[in-house]
Amino acid sequence: MQAKIIIKNGFICDGSGTAPQKKDLLIEKGLISAIGEPGAFQDNADCIIDAAGNLVTPGFIDAHSHGDVRKLRYPENRSKLFQGVTTEVDGNCGFSYSCVPGELEDMHWSGLAEYASVMKQRSVSTNTVVLCGHNSIREQVMGKQNVKAGKDEIAAMRRLMEQAFEAGAAGWTSGLTYFPGKFSDTAELLELSVLTKGTNKIHGTHMRSEGEKLLEALHEAIEVARAGSGRLEVSHLKTLFPGNFHKVDQLLQDIRDAQQSGMDVHADRYPYIYTSTRIGQALPSPYNMDPDFATKLRASVDFQEEIAKALEHSPRDLAPTILTAKKKTLAEIAQEKGVSVERACMMEFLESPEQNAAFLSCSPENLEKILSQPWVCAGSDGVSMQLDAGEQFGGHPRAVGTFPTFFRMVSKLCGVAEAVRRMTALPAQIFRIPQRGLLKPGYIADIVVFDSDKFESKAGFRGEDPMPIGMKYVLVGGNVAWDATQPNKVGRYGNFIPIN
Repeated sequence: MQAKIIIKNGFICDGSGTAPQKKDLLIEKGLISAIGEPGAFQDNADCIIDAAGNLVTPGFIDAHSHGDVRKLRYPENRSKLFQGVTTEVDGNCGFSYSCVPGELEDMHWSGLAEYASVMKQRSVSTNTVVLCGHNSIREQVMGKQNVKAGKDEIAAMRRLMEQAFEAGAAGWTSGLTYFPGKFSDTAELLELSVLTKGTNKIHGTHMRSEGEKLLEALHEAIEVARAGSGRLEVSHLKTLFPGNFHKVDQLLQDIRDAQQSGMDVHADRYPYIYTSTRIGQALPSPYNMDPDFATKLRASVDFQEEIAKALEHSPRDLAPTILTAKKKTLAEIAQEKGVSVERACMMEFLESPEQNAAFLSCSPENLEKILSQPWVCAGSDGVSMQLDAGEQFGGHPRAVGTFPTFFRMVSKLCGVAEAVRRMTALPAQIFRIPQRGLLKPGYIADIVVFDSDKFESKAGFRGEDPMPIGMKYVLVGGNVAWDATQPNKVGRYGNFIPIN
C-alpha cells in the first residue's frame, strides 16, 4: 500500500514556467492529490517531508540517455537518481539494445516487449522511455558492413521498428557518425521515416555532422522528419570545432524556420564544452569509414605507422583529449611514453579501440546561446553508474552532473522557473510522457526537493566529486526513492513507460 505523503513549507515550482510559490502538496496512492496553501493539509500522513527553504519540482526527465543495458546491471541507477532524474529516455544516437535480441547475465530478451518485462522483474529506480535505434536494427538485419540497404533489408528494418512501436517505443533515432548508421543514405532514412507518418512518433538524431557539414546535416534531419511525423529532436545540439563556431546563428535560425513551417522541432544539450564518444571519432577520413579498422591496425605495423601519420590531420584537438578510463590526457600519455600525441593516440586505438574519450570541441559562448533557446531541454548523454566502492565514477562529468549544472546555467540565463520547465515539462511534452513533467492534481508523484542555492556538481574528468550537492529528496511514483539523510538507501520504484 502506497503511503500518504505531505510535502510542506516548500516553494513549489510546478514545471509550467510559473514562478515558485510557497505551497504544500499532498500525495495519495502514488498521485498528486492536491496542492494548497501552507497548512492546508492536516499532519496525519504516513510521511511528512518538511521542504522549508527548498524548491519542490517535478522529477527531472533525462531526454538523452544511454542506460538501457547498464541500468539492468546497476538497477539503483544512482548516477541519475542522485541528480533528481526520475525518468530517462533511452535508445539515443541510433543505439537501442532493448529493441533487438539481447542478454545480460541471466536476463534475456528478444525485443522491447520482453525487455520491458525484464526491467519490471529487475526493479529499476528510475522510469524508462525507449526510442528505437536505427544502428541497432540495421546491424541486426545487415551487420556493420558498408553496404546499401535494398528493399528486403529496409522491409526487415521496418518490421523491427513496427514491433518496437507496438511495444511502446516513443519514436526512433539515428546516429549517423557511428557504425553502421554512417553507411545509410538519406533515401534509406526516408523509407524508415515514412513509417511514422500520421503518428506522433518522434525522430531523434545524432546528425551526420556537427562540424564542417553541420547545416547540411541539419537540413537532412529536417527532411527525414518531415517525411514522417514531422517531429524532430536534435541530439546534443552543438557546433563542433573552432572553424564552425560561427555557424551557430544560422543553425538556430534554420531550426526556427522549420518550426515556423509547422514542424515540431526541439533539441537537447548537456552543459559542457567537452564532448565524449569513442576514441575512433579522432580518425580522419577515410579511416573513419572502415568498420574493420581495429583488426587491420593490430595486423600491420606498417598500417600503424600510416595511422600515426594520418592523425596529424585528425578533426579533433588531440593534446587535451582525455582518456576517461585512464583519467589522463593524450598529451600526458604521450609525455610518459616519450612519443608524439598522434602516436600516443594510435597506441590507444591499438590497446582499446572501443574506449571512450572526452574531446575539447565546443564553444562556451555557443553553449550559452543554445541553452538560451526555449525549445532546448536537458539531456545527459550519460550511462547508469552505481557510484559505490564496486564501481567508482571515472567518465565524463555529464553522467553525474548534467542536471545541477544545467539548472545553474539556465537559471542564470533565463530564470529558475524556466530552468525547471526545460528539465521537466518540456521533455515530457517532446516525448509525450503521460502524467509527468508537471506538479498538478492527478499527475504521478515523481517529485524532487532540493536547495536551489546549493544545487550543483563539482564532478571532474578524473573521477573526482561524483555526488551532486543540494538534492534532498527524490520521489518516484509517490514513493521516497532517495533521502539525503539516508544516502546509501535507494528505493527502486521505476517503471517502463510505453508511449502509444
